[in-house]
Amino acid sequence: MVINWLLESWCSFMARVKVKYFGRLREMLGVKEEEYDVEDATLADLLMNYIPKRHSDAAEEWRQSIFVTIRGEVSVSRDGAPLLRNYFVLIGGRSVEVTYKLKDGDEVAILPPVGGG
Repeated sequence: MVINWLLESWCSFMARVKVKYFGRLREMLGVKEEEYDVEDATLADLLMNYIPKRHSDAAEEWRQSIFVTIRGEVSVSRDGAPLLRNYFVLIGGRSVEVTYKLKDGDEVAILPPVGGG
């Protein structure tokens, strides 16, 4: 009974999310999609911590590509949220704020900026 309660409590904080990469990011990381087990995390946590940790060899290039940076540091908004470059980040096909709390089963798609004219 105690074990079930502990397991349920642990699982309530953990979420398994799928991340799909497109364009240059797919080439940079060498993977089309992957899953992450995140603990009580926001989209910003996933982008700033989980992904660079798994891809440590490309972590700096990742940060420079995804976020607005000044002298190598990620720029943040007045509320402390990191500022994204021109990439589109969708969860379940919808645009969300970086403060979005990740839920089990979320599918995150990171799409490159679209050019043209």
